[in-house]
This record gives sequence, C-alpha cells and structure tokens, in this order.
Amino acid sequence: MIKHFVLIKYQPATPDAHVDEFCRRMLELRSRIAGILALEIGRDILHDERSWDLILVMEFASIADLRLYQQHPAHRAVMDFNGPYVASVAAVDYETTD
Repeated sequence: MIKHFVLIKYQPATPDAHVDEFCRRMLELRSRIAGILALEIGRDILHDERSWDLILVMEFASIADLRLYQQHPAHRAVMDFNGPYVASVAAVDYETTD
C-alpha cells in the first residue's frame, strides 16, 4: 500500500469558493480514476503561522497506480484549475504493509 500526502498552502486572499471547488473536484476523482483506494481532504482550522491550508491523504495499491493517477488527464485538469492559487506544495509518499 502506498500512502500519498500532499500539503497545500494557498496564496493570500484565495477565495474560499475556489478551495471549496478544488475539494469538490478532487473528491470527484475517486469515481474517475480507478487506482485511488482512498481520498480524504482536511482543511486547516487553526491558521497558525506554521499551518498549511489543506492536506490530501490518499492510498494506492502500488507506485504504478500512484503514477497513473498523477498522469491521468482528469487529475491534470484539477491541478491546472488549482495551480494559479497555490503558493507552496509539499508531498510525502511511503509504503506501508497495512
């Protein structure tokens, strides 16, 4: 099992409506890309200086499935939609036996 975590920090003054729409589009990918085993989105509630705005927590059966997701046109379209508002992105991917 591959765990895929993505942290997003948005540019100042990014509209909440944009983040809502990004989340909706991401969750829609669960039914469009077969390799996604799990997808959870968390939005930060503390807004501390060190906080990131949003986290994606995903699971894939294999690295190959993760790579297929990353290259899928539907995923690329969501990234293109979100890209202009993103200030920073961080990711961690690791394998687990869960």
